[in-house]
Amino acid sequence: MAVDLIPTQEEAVKLALEIERAEAALKQMKNRLKQYVDANGPLQAGDKMWDYYPTVSWEFEPDKKKDLAVAIAAEGKNPWEYLTFSASAIKTLGWTEESLLAYGSPKISRRFDSRKV
Repeated sequence: MAVDLIPTQEEAVKLALEIERAEAALKQMKNRLKQYVDANGPLQAGDKMWDYYPTVSWEFEPDKKKDLAVAIAAEGKNPWEYLTFSASAIKTLGWTEESLLAYGSPKISRRFDSRKV
C-alpha cells in the first residue's frame, strides 16, 4: 500500500486551484443538466435518474412552537430533546458567548472549504 506524502506548498496551491476549477465546471454542468430536465423531464443516465427530488423541512409559527412543545410533553417526552435553536436564530439574539455559556455549550465542527480572502 503506497503512502502519499504530504504535498509541498506549491503542490497544495495547484490542488486548491484545480479544485476551484473543477467545482466551477461541475456547477456549470449541473446547471446545463437542470435546463435539460426542466425542458424534457427526468433523465436516466446509467443507473442514476436525474430529476428534482423533494426535501422536507418544517417551519412553525412562533406562537405554535409552545403548543408543539406542550404536545410533545403530553406524550411523555422531553420537548427540548427535539426542539433546537438554529445558529442564525441564536445570533439574532445578540447575546455574548459568555451569556450563552450559562445555558449550553457550543458545538464546533470543522468543515473543509475555501473562503474568499
